[in-house]
Amino acid sequence: MKMIYLNQAKFKEIQGKIDTVIIPIGTIEAHGEHLPLGTDVLIPEGLVERIEVKMGDRVLIAPTVNYGHVWTLAAYPGSVNISTEILTKYIYEIGKSLIDAGFTNIVLLNGHGGNIPAITTAGEMLADYGGQVITFNWWIDFREEILEICEGQGHAGEDETSAVLAVAEPYCDMSLAKANNKKLIANIKRKNIGKISYEHALSGDATKASREKGERILERVAERMMEILEEVWKDNIVE
Repeated sequence: MKMIYLNQAKFKEIQGKIDTVIIPIGTIEAHGEHLPLGTDVLIPEGLVERIEVKMGDRVLIAPTVNYGHVWTLAAYPGSVNISTEILTKYIYEIGKSLIDAGFTNIVLLNGHGGNIPAITTAGEMLADYGGQVITFNWWIDFREEILEICEGQGHAGEDETSAVLAVAEPYCDMSLAKANNKKLIANIKRKNIGKISYEHALSGDATKASREKGERILERVAERMMEILEEVWKDNIVE
């Protein structure tokens, strides 16, 4: 059930009936030369679309947080950077308002690596406020499942390109897809470091991507997220 389409009366109807809200969080950032700037928005939204089909009466889907923390690739055209401090506070304020409205399970569905510090801190703050926070970094938490479908992962690489092909193929230009296997020798910070480590604004091999792989990735990741939510609702939170 998408919050953005509800009126006041419909929202009041679900208060007390639904206790779980999913907040997709992405960013606007260069993704190779072949993918749209909104890749990190489009993939989480593709996941919640699949979740809504099967769980639409059990979860509220909040509007997406479209902007995030972009530092490494900030030098590439189209990247929009929000500081970690501001993003942390913003996510916290959204979650706090939803907890106040009765949604005790806050799911932070992240599509962008640069958001992880902000989401981690905001999640801790929301837990201290009284919520139960479930965080999904889809490409990390479900790496094992993804690598059963793809040979490799990367920023605008095989897995991410495949996922975008599944949700927004008309906005992808695979004639521009490239491979970049360069890696820094350590976690080095330097202004515009992304121009070195993320040549062409990508990592991995985008040329190996396909829509079919993307459909399989999204279906499998959405399935795993739903399985985890089912266990959370039963309070089975340890293995």
